[in-house]
Amino acid sequence: MIRNAVIPCLLSLAGLAAAERPDLLRFTNGDQLHGAFLGIKEGPLARWQREDLASAVEFRTERVRHIVLHGGRPLKSLGSLSHLGLVNGDRLPGVVTGIDADFITLEAPCAGVLRIPRRQVALLAPNPLGGRVHYHGPFSEDDWQMRHPAYPEGFPAAVEAGKKEDEDAPGHWDFSGSAWYWRAKNAGTALVRPSGLPDRAVLRFDVAWKSRLAMAVGFHADFAKAKSADDGDPKLRKARAIIPGDSADLPRLFGNSYVLQMNSNFMMLFRGTVDADGDPSLERVQLNHNNLRLGESGSAKVEIRSDRRSGAISLFINDEFVSQWSEGPSALDEDAGFAGKGAGFGFVVQGNDSPVRISDIVISEWNGMPDSARSMQVDEQDVVLMANGTDRYAGRVGALDPDGSLLFEGKHGSFRFPMGEVAEVRFARERLAPADDAPADQVVVRLDPIGTVSGRPLSGDGGLLTLLHPIIGELNLSLDAAVMLDFNASTRFIDDWNADF
Repeated sequence: MIRNAVIPCLLSLAGLAAAERPDLLRFTNGDQLHGAFLGIKEGPLARWQREDLASAVEFRTERVRHIVLHGGRPLKSLGSLSHLGLVNGDRLPGVVTGIDADFITLEAPCAGVLRIPRRQVALLAPNPLGGRVHYHGPFSEDDWQMRHPAYPEGFPAAVEAGKKEDEDAPGHWDFSGSAWYWRAKNAGTALVRPSGLPDRAVLRFDVAWKSRLAMAVGFHADFAKAKSADDGDPKLRKARAIIPGDSADLPRLFGNSYVLQMNSNFMMLFRGTVDADGDPSLERVQLNHNNLRLGESGSAKVEIRSDRRSGAISLFINDEFVSQWSEGPSALDEDAGFAGKGAGFGFVVQGNDSPVRISDIVISEWNGMPDSARSMQVDEQDVVLMANGTDRYAGRVGALDPDGSLLFEGKHGSFRFPMGEVAEVRFARERLAPADDAPADQVVVRLDPIGTVSGRPLSGDGGLLTLLHPIIGELNLSLDAAVMLDFNASTRFIDDWNADF
């Protein structure tokens, strides 16, 4: 273990930012407090300040679920997506400046210069995702909306606030920390963001479910208003509030869009349209196979890549390629064949008694890369995926030369890859160290737009946190780019479904 291997970063103006956007502390029992995070002291104890308190108070971190900093918005986002992935799941943002047989050197904007044992590094990602990030979250409820076919003009205030007018009122998505939860008995309420998707987009998110997965994802949605299906009859509206989740209502939720319907063992892609008269229609996109292999309860990482210009749509689950569709080229005009006319996206649960959690949503531009190095990761060889999205090489990564090029030995010869042309590197599984279990008192610091750093909290104030990292040793982490301190982040699925979150 390497200790004291970092250069401390400058402190941020955390006090001023906290006054503008309060921090939020949520306890493991569901209680919460707004105020200002003042740091960590031995215990470990989280120090907290409120305007209505004469002095700071302290809470044992074992009773704190998480602290959301500055309303889920960083003081200063990281300027690059470049990062390094460790075997314990951490993603350290920064630029790789050195590689030798034993260590990889990372220049981290929030933690200084780090020398990390090579066996602990599973991934190098100099140019991940193919483009800049448009959204990463959710760390706050800002800009999210709820839609329901029974309320085409929008939810009544009581429903929007999560208060049921009667037992037949539609369900409501609950926000907690860094995830949206659906726990209602009856399906049909969509959770949406009206904008954010570029024309060439990567939409990536984590989904967890109980019972059976029955969910639809709308993308490139314009939320065009469709005619009401109840013709003003309150009895029909009430009926729709009980069973609103059938596929015919998807255009009423998302307008002109594509909708991917995901179930535990099959999937379907639909074109949703709303014509000039407000009449909605739904058409299935043909596919050679529509099988999925998802369990009754579980979790998955879903990635949808779409290009309105070329008409290409691809689906990956857990970084493995699943399927692709081609809608043909588009000139992005109103008469083009690509059904998705907007920049919005959203989620709707379509099954009754089907709890769902949506988290770790990333929206980025797509450079057209059809695959990922992860989908070709092997036990014996390193895999290098180039940023052009087509070239990939299997072999052995050597060192980083003085010019910043990656030295690589492949089956057909030796290569020098400029790091600016490398999308990602996945190291051979057999040369990686096994991941140790996380300590019970660790904290996970989540960074914007990408990055997680874990360790035992030792000390710190509102702008700088000292951690004992299980791989790197003691490090000083600037919180400028931090959006959340997660004190009870569990890797065990059942723990993430505590009834009180």
